[in-house]
Amino acid sequence: MPSKGLPPRVAAGLYIAAGAMFIVGALTSRQIAFSGVGVAFIALGVVMLVRQRKGQD
Repeated sequence: MPSKGLPPRVAAGLYIAAGAMFIVGALTSRQIAFSGVGVAFIALGVVMLVRQRKGQD
């Protein structure tokens, strides 16, 4: 049964993009503490990419 989810690279890219938008939003609203959430999203996306590439080797 094929998976109906997004490919891992696409999901990781979306997490990274969401993190970047979170950081921009936090900085523009001057609530810098919320940028930590953006950093967490970016880190999650990077971990997803690294795990996917590690599995291909």
